[in-house]
This record gives sequence, structure tokens and C-alpha cells, in this order.
Amino acid sequence: MPAEVPFRLLNEADCETALRLMYAYYAEDEHEFVPERAATALNEISIGKAPARLWLMCSGEDVVGYVCITLGYSLEVGGNDFILDELFVIPEARGTGLGRTALDFAENESRKLGARRICLEVERHNE
Repeated sequence: MPAEVPFRLLNEADCETALRLMYAYYAEDEHEFVPERAATALNEISIGKAPARLWLMCSGEDVVGYVCITLGYSLEVGGNDFILDELFVIPEARGTGLGRTALDFAENESRKLGARRICLEVERHNE
């Protein structure tokens, strides 16, 4: 497990950095990347307009990834039902436990926000 990794809640000044990380993630995972759509989504998250939270993962001064949860509600669980929507760690920082740390962080933050269930979205090809 890596040393304490600071997580920084996305703010408007971070949107360009997050956009670059999203582009790298989508290119690697072969998702369609629409810059305007991604920029709008990030902006809405950063100003608190979207039902989501996104944190940048920092190692020193460097941003090395991000994790995003979307907030929902489920009749089935009788309350908040969140999805861990995206998790990306730059290739140079992989294999250090950052992904596991980000999963734990997202789970803890989701619980603080009142999640009764947290779902993980994974592509079939992603082991």
C-alpha cells in the first residue's frame, strides 16, 4: 500500500487536468472521448451541479489519477445507491497500491455521504 495519498475534490481550476486524465483513460480503454461532453460533465461536477463527486489523486505535486462516484437512489435498498463510475491511475504510478487506496477512499467517502450500496462498473475486458 502506498504512503498516504492526498485526494483533492475536483474544483473548477482542476478541470483541465481532469480532462487530460480522462482523455488518457478513454484512449487506453478504447472509449469514445467527446471533449465538449467531458468538459461539461467535469464543470458540472466541480461546481456541485451534478450528482457526482470526483477526486484527483496526488503524489507530491503531481496528479496521478482520479476516482469518480455518481450518486443515486434506490427503492430496492431504501436509500442512496452509488456507483464507482471511473478510476484511473497513470501508467507510471501503477503497481504501487494506488488503485486499492482509491477504492477504499471512494468506499469511505460514499459511506460518509450516506451510501447504502456501492456498485462498481467494470468493462468485460478489464480484469
